[in-house]
Amino acid sequence: MASLNDKDLTEVLAIVYDPIRGNMLTTRGLLHGMGLRRIEGVTSFAALERRIKDVEVSLLFLEASDEISKISKLVKSIRLAETKANPFLPIIGTLWSGSTNSVAELMNCGCDDVLLRPFSVTKVTERIQNLIECRKNFVVTSDYVGPDRGTPSSGHEKTDAFEVPNPLRDVAMGIKMDLVSHNEMIEGAKNRMNKERLAKLARRIAMAAEVTIQAKHNNSDESGFVIDLIETSSELVKTARRMGQDEIHDIAIVLENVVEKTAISSERAESAELARQLALAIYIAYAVDEGEEFKKELDKTLNLVRLRLNKATEREKRRRALAKSIDYSGFENSSNDTAKANDSFFEVSQKIYEEEKNHVSKYSLLK
Repeated sequence: MASLNDKDLTEVLAIVYDPIRGNMLTTRGLLHGMGLRRIEGVTSFAALERRIKDVEVSLLFLEASDEISKISKLVKSIRLAETKANPFLPIIGTLWSGSTNSVAELMNCGCDDVLLRPFSVTKVTERIQNLIECRKNFVVTSDYVGPDRGTPSSGHEKTDAFEVPNPLRDVAMGIKMDLVSHNEMIEGAKNRMNKERLAKLARRIAMAAEVTIQAKHNNSDESGFVIDLIETSSELVKTARRMGQDEIHDIAIVLENVVEKTAISSERAESAELARQLALAIYIAYAVDEGEEFKKELDKTLNLVRLRLNKATEREKRRRALAKSIDYSGFENSSNDTAKANDSFFEVSQKIYEEEKNHVSKYSLLK
């Protein structure tokens, strides 16, 4: 891979956020030594939020050690185009501790990379070089927008990675583009992102609604799916609003109102069925071109859901029957006899456990 020596970093606008001024100046000095000249250091989070909205940033450094939740929320809002900042700007998070949870949170909110402090010039150079020459394509799911982290496991959403605008590469490589073309490129990528996210959210609502219906019919606990329905429909409304198409937004509002009624137990099944139909209408009519392919995928997945719910109901019946069938006669009320009774119960229960140990959570289908 070529070095940064053949790149012109003098026009790259980098913003370095760190609430500790000394650390901010250290990072700023390191970037200056690499050839960057337009570097803005910020120690106030409010100032950071204002600045990324006002200027065309090429690279963003965010120190998150003491503000992991706040930084993660900001990055996610950038990626979802909820701010005026370019949703595709390269973002590097920094941490003083390599805590697995902290690193995972920064990666899961959409950061391109995470650097652990103290970092060397060599390490930073390597990461910036990667962002210029081989930045990962973006993927969109119902709860994530950002660099592709790999192929999702079986049963999860199918995702198609796509290339997004890279202001760091364009400036460093001297790629010239007029303002109109630049804005059109970003808007095109944003439209694709919103369209794909609308599709994934609608798909998730359809799935959660169907599971809610089936769970209700099988007298299973559907409260988790109702919560998921309400939260996902709220996100769908926000996404529809960002798309700027009144018809989609109006249907999304209607869907959200219907979903809210699933919180009322007496109206749950009926409201969930209507929510499912509206979600499918949004998906097929506005979000994808392969509506029939999705219907087949939906039917296949829902058949698995129904099968698992039926098995769950059957297991519950067997547990109840088992509890009634244990013969405790002949056992006196002593600790020794109680242990014998428990052993008898355990032998039968072990058979059920063997059937369930490979059981996959039904909720994983909705992720």
